[in-house]
Amino acid sequence: MPDVFYSALFAVAFPVYKSLHTERAYGRTVKHLAKAKAYLKTNIQARDVFKGIFWNALDSYRGLARFKNVESRLVFENEEIIREAVKHGPIAAISIHQGAFELLHRSLCRYSEHVHLITDSVGDQAFRKLLQELRSDPNLTEYHPEETGKLIRNLFKTKGILAMVVDQGRHTKGNEVELFGQSSTLYLRLPQKVNQMGAGIVTFRTWTDNSPEHNITIRFEKYYPPKSDSLISDISKEIENWISQHPEQWSWNYHGNFKI
Repeated sequence: MPDVFYSALFAVAFPVYKSLHTERAYGRTVKHLAKAKAYLKTNIQARDVFKGIFWNALDSYRGLARFKNVESRLVFENEEIIREAVKHGPIAAISIHQGAFELLHRSLCRYSEHVHLITDSVGDQAFRKLLQELRSDPNLTEYHPEETGKLIRNLFKTKGILAMVVDQGRHTKGNEVELFGQSSTLYLRLPQKVNQMGAGIVTFRTWTDNSPEHNITIRFEKYYPPKSDSLISDISKEIENWISQHPEQWSWNYHGNFKI
């Protein structure tokens, strides 16, 4: 379906969504942007955020469905970081809900036959089943949070990759950090635990650029060796920098942002 259709759909649907969510997701986004305003390089508005979420969701689901017009736009940077990391044992590859983030975990199957993805339940049962089918790959196994013990055992047994996003979490305790001058939470307890057990950590992210092709960059950022010091503070600084570079592509609407 032509992108002009989706542009028209967003233009019609967004005012309705805004009116229905003024006291919820839209209102939270306005408040969160106001708190971070002094730290951002651009004066983005809530509408920019929801437009970014809309287009990145389309790219995520079309990419998971292996649409060629999405796969052809993927650009990988710094692959040597993860290729070298997996040579030395299991790793945790962590990112955030920014850009077409659903494509990140599938991309890790390029580097290991044993990718262990931890996800939390969203939506109703039918939607969860659909997402699981879309995410599926011969090299990927999906786990729920209550299966972390099993995941850790399989991670070290296979010397594979633990894949997860760390800026949102439900039914779990996180780590208190500071983002944009605000007390916030990142969910780094599991990566921190496996790191202390001997796994390395690779940070990576994705964003869509403003080129005519709208390329989707997947960039590997940094390797943290096993038993790294100052892990939480170092990763939180990385994440704040990622968000500030592409603020219109982060999920500011999440109710847990800027909360402990």
